[in-house]
Amino acid sequence: MPWQLILIRTQMAKTVGTLLFTLILSGFSVPRCGATVYHSNGSVANVQALHNAALNGDTITLPAGRFSWTARLNITKGITIQGATTISGPASNPTINNGTIIQDNTPRSGSSVGIIAVTLNPSQSFRLTGVTFAPGISTTFPLGDGAFRLHSGGASPNTSMRIDHCHFASLYQGKLIWVNGWVYGVADHNVLECRGNSIPFYVWHNAYGGANQINGNGSWADYPWYGTEKFFFIEDNTVIRINAVAARSLVDTLFGARWVVRHNYLQNVIPEGHGTEGSAPRGNRADEFYDNTVNITVLWGGGGQRSGTSFWHDNVFTGTASSTGSHCSLSNFRETPSRPDPVWGIADGTSPWDANDTEGNRTFVEGHLPFLFNSGTDTSSVNSRGVIHDSTKNWAVNQWVGYSIKNLNLTDAYGSYVISNTSNTITYFYYTGTDTAGRYLIFNAGDRYEIHRVLIMMDQNGRGKTDQIVGVPPINTTTGRASWPHSALEPCYSWNNVYTRTNTALGFDAPAQQPTTKLNIDYVNLGGGFPADTTPAVVSSRYTAALNGVAYTGTFVYPHPLVTAQP
Repeated sequence: MPWQLILIRTQMAKTVGTLLFTLILSGFSVPRCGATVYHSNGSVANVQALHNAALNGDTITLPAGRFSWTARLNITKGITIQGATTISGPASNPTINNGTIIQDNTPRSGSSVGIIAVTLNPSQSFRLTGVTFAPGISTTFPLGDGAFRLHSGGASPNTSMRIDHCHFASLYQGKLIWVNGWVYGVADHNVLECRGNSIPFYVWHNAYGGANQINGNGSWADYPWYGTEKFFFIEDNTVIRINAVAARSLVDTLFGARWVVRHNYLQNVIPEGHGTEGSAPRGNRADEFYDNTVNITVLWGGGGQRSGTSFWHDNVFTGTASSTGSHCSLSNFRETPSRPDPVWGIADGTSPWDANDTEGNRTFVEGHLPFLFNSGTDTSSVNSRGVIHDSTKNWAVNQWVGYSIKNLNLTDAYGSYVISNTSNTITYFYYTGTDTAGRYLIFNAGDRYEIHRVLIMMDQNGRGKTDQIVGVPPINTTTGRASWPHSALEPCYSWNNVYTRTNTALGFDAPAQQPTTKLNIDYVNLGGGFPADTTPAVVSSRYTAALNGVAYTGTFVYPHPLVTAQP
């Protein structure tokens, strides 16, 4: 609005005139539609003060230049923050003009770590656009989740959060964009350069279904909703892991996460997600990964998915070939001692949360005890780390492959799946990671063992919608106790994923002796040759409304509606 018009209004009403004159001196302007644009000086203190005075729908601009932020910006208003950085061109070769540069000198510990924290209710909107974030003086990675946090809780989701055209320039932050609570939205047209083990995107849906739905239980009790808006979208970004020695996470997940990654250029990053394992949080729920260019220049063996269901299709893989011939490995960590915790128990054929063989013939009958196939005592002369001996046995070779063995002398009766056996030895998967708090599946001479079989693991890869689970310790509300939650079969599908150097179709794989995730049941590799960006009939015929919530006929509208909407 021209300043002359503002002065005319001051003559019409003394009170209004005084207010508008104050706004001019404060750097405010009055745009159309009743919203206000606040022009900050770029300091975090000034931006925070303007935010505190703003109303939903207002905008705060950041000027061109370089500014040191020494405190986190806390957003509780539905506003837009707009800088002068521009990003244009294709994701594979973007042009960046770093107009507004924020140096990250925020705290590295304590309750206020992070650069921007957004906490909104479902009716509010937020947009961060046109800002470059660069390292400051500190080279320490802070403790805590997320340099940029998008959070909303309540009885319905927030569907209007967007981060776009921002440059994340090798920040010393462990996790960059952290989406949690119950947020749908989009991150688009950003350039993220990731340092060390920094994770670009960290997605939770821990409040999905309402604020009382903790641990992602609400997300798991719902349909996958493929092809709809019920995901957080990551599209048209450039993500590069600098100085990489191995491919690492593009997106890490927990708490029933739902995400879509599409139309991005990705260098030395690949999706990886946690499963329902260890403590109470549920794992990754559902995801779609399509129309991306993945350029991995280091050794890699595929991404990692540890629970739930997914569609991977129409991705182009360049650079180094996957050492496994797979684009993603489907590992069920709870079938090993890698995340020992009494909440769910290890999926070794005895946990009440799994469908176990109760009759000895691959049959699960609710309420029946797990069938005991064999038992005995370890007669090894030394501690067994991956192999037990029982000189009293005369088993058929490999008759126990795909079963599980557990040590009854350990406090938590740890178990793991069997890889092979001879007439009197059993080789089991021995986890050597450092995340077991020093507790490993080791047999000492004289330790007692049992052999059981799990048929379907709760929340395993290729499984989805469950009964509603609540509380800690968790309870299945259908049965009123800890019990099998009737996980629906929701197969993972792969098609048109091509490694260009050899024109080879890539697909999912699973550990060879892992008991439960089966090819052409829990995951299906359809290969290549389908028309680009089409849905194979086998996918649409499986994912009807009865399984998906709505009939799946194709991907959600692209670009995302938040991208194409008017500012």
